[in-house]
Amino acid sequence: MPGLISRMVGAPRNAEITQITTSGDLAERLRRGEKTWAGLDLSVQRALTVGPVFAAVRVIAEDIGKLPFVVYRRDDDGPKERARDSDYWRLIHDAPNTFMTSQQFREYMTAQAMLLGNAYALKTRVGGQVRELLPLLPGQVRVEQLPDFELVYHVTMADGKVERKSRREVFHLRGYSLDIAGGAGIFKYARQTIAHTLAVEQFGATYFGNGAKPSAVFKHPATLSDEAYERLKTDLRSDFSGANANETMLLEEGLDFAPTSLSNEDSQFNDTRIFLVEECARWARVAPHKISHLYRSTFSNIEHQAIEHVTDTLMPWAQRWEDAFNLGVIREDGLYAELLFDALLRGDTKSQYEALRMATGRPWLKGDEARRALNLEPLGGDMDSVVMPNNAGNEGGNPRSEERVS
Repeated sequence: MPGLISRMVGAPRNAEITQITTSGDLAERLRRGEKTWAGLDLSVQRALTVGPVFAAVRVIAEDIGKLPFVVYRRDDDGPKERARDSDYWRLIHDAPNTFMTSQQFREYMTAQAMLLGNAYALKTRVGGQVRELLPLLPGQVRVEQLPDFELVYHVTMADGKVERKSRREVFHLRGYSLDIAGGAGIFKYARQTIAHTLAVEQFGATYFGNGAKPSAVFKHPATLSDEAYERLKTDLRSDFSGANANETMLLEEGLDFAPTSLSNEDSQFNDTRIFLVEECARWARVAPHKISHLYRSTFSNIEHQAIEHVTDTLMPWAQRWEDAFNLGVIREDGLYAELLFDALLRGDTKSQYEALRMATGRPWLKGDEARRALNLEPLGGDMDSVVMPNNAGNEGGNPRSEERVS
């Protein structure tokens, strides 16, 4: 069905740029992106107009951004405590620069790393310590690996000059990696699936925009004059398409109307759309229900589905963030950054508190240990001792007073 296929993938452009000879050609190619199998030019911005792609990127970026990102201090084998007095606390927990919060910075960088495989920021140092992280646009950075395996970053600055930076000067967040020098973004590897999804959405929009009427041919027993042909074409476009698609058509001069295309049911249009939503989720490693695709979802085990989202989707990104900070930013012994998942992994409040009450009511968990499980500061005193139940060790079964064992 050439007519159906051409409508689904879109007609080719009349003026396709095959050679880049001027700066204007380059700008046009960057704006339009590269041609895909579906016949569409696909750029990152256009890919984000596809609902499942935007939703998948947003889910992961926002979930990583909303987690508390804290700095801990641990001396030797002692208990860890939050290092609020450290300069790194402001940088990591509060704001990495003067125009972005920690959440906004992590959302932006995670989205870039998901789509393009890499996200970069310049490190501003004062006295050798990182004081600011200034995010860069993806097109500003080119990574090169030297023969000694060291990475250098060629950064195009605001004035157009290209400066060579070392790893000490550039914060680099990598996505899933197939290359020593950088990550692999879903835009590069899933672009054909994304373009396919966009082509199907375009077909559906134009199909229903024309009144959901099938394509057809008009048969004439003789030959239409040029004037009659142009008048028929104009009337079809202005009077019998879009909002007027269901108007009654009067055929002249013995014209015969014959539908040619398949129905939506025959071409399994809806099944194709459902499959492509699941494909986009698969590329991003996001459970379909997290992007509101509830076609086969049940809610009998929603708590475990939420835990799977944390362990299977978010944990790898959290590890990338922690490694990037702990290896590339924090240079002080005993300090390390950690994203806190406690709020996402807990059950409901009643179940959570009941479990901790049971634990502290047995001689193996201290009150302060229970508080640390909730990411609360220890209180010391009686909270730093184990509670012995009043019937513990009482073979006679007679109640005895509670004891605390330090």
